[in-house]
Amino acid sequence: MYSHGQKKKSIWRRARPWLFLALIIFLLGWAGISHLRKSLKPTTTISKSTATHTTVNYDTQSVHYSEPDFTIDVPKSWTPVPRPAGPYNSYTWKTSANGSDGEVIDIFEDTIPSHFAVNRVLIVRGEVDHLTVDGSASDNCSQYTNGATVTAGQVGTPAKWQGINFLCDEANQQRDVLGTSSLDGINTVLLKNQSNGTTHKFFFTYTDYKINPDYSVFYNVLSSLKMN
Repeated sequence: MYSHGQKKKSIWRRARPWLFLALIIFLLGWAGISHLRKSLKPTTTISKSTATHTTVNYDTQSVHYSEPDFTIDVPKSWTPVPRPAGPYNSYTWKTSANGSDGEVIDIFEDTIPSHFAVNRVLIVRGEVDHLTVDGSASDNCSQYTNGATVTAGQVGTPAKWQGINFLCDEANQQRDVLGTSSLDGINTVLLKNQSNGTTHKFFFTYTDYKINPDYSVFYNVLSSLKMN
């Protein structure tokens, strides 16, 4: 309405309050939407974790074997082999159907192959009714027998490891047969049967045809042996 003596307001001056109010509403709405989007967005934290190394052992389960004079635990993946005919009272376990491409454990009791020559030796001690492994397997004995010449008819070269006598198989240096020896004699350790007091002689061998043999299985098997 026009009033005498007053200047009529321009369209811009009349619309300005509404534009200002609309701007406030827009800013409030935009802020609300931004906050909502931020709260709904999943939070992702990227961090560098410490690397861990896990060793998987596939032979954690063992089979408990009870023999006439002793008991022993052998990995589940190993299988017993029927005793061969001959003069020796022996027990054998291996990891494959073909003994030439796997690992083999032989146990000789009382009738010991005293002239059995080995490539490596492990010193053991008889602790009445069980064994103690003294140290670890030696290097291939051809490395510390000074390349002794094997004479005709000689079975093995006399050698020592940790002060204990054994026979080194100089004639077959490429083999990897590990045998036990002790203060009780070459290829011999004495253990006593607790039930009747009788003493028995034992000789243990481990053959591993892999390029990098693992003797931990042999150590564990020996440590599990217990006389009846």
